[in-house]
Amino acid sequence: MAEADKTKKREEEIPDENIYNAEERQEQLDDDAIEPAEAGFMEGYEDTKAGVCNACGKQIDPENVVEKEVNGQVLTFCSEKCAEHYEKRKALE
Repeated sequence: MAEADKTKKREEEIPDENIYNAEERQEQLDDDAIEPAEAGFMEGYEDTKAGVCNACGKQIDPENVVEKEVNGQVLTFCSEKCAEHYEKRKALE
């Protein structure tokens, strides 16, 4: 008997088993919720330097980020106004 025939015969002899009952299937579906962190991971990583404004502490919109070099460091700000305020404050220190 050829190898392909043996494999086919084994496949015919073993019926598909239902490994979950209806309750376990429903439990699997209920536990299938996607957490926010998982959703972000699936959307992909965006390389942005945005985060928190160095002047006011607000979250920075990645599309409106303002970057300024201050004392050799590149800092991020939510607006040009915050960047100027930060620079003036640092100049007085």
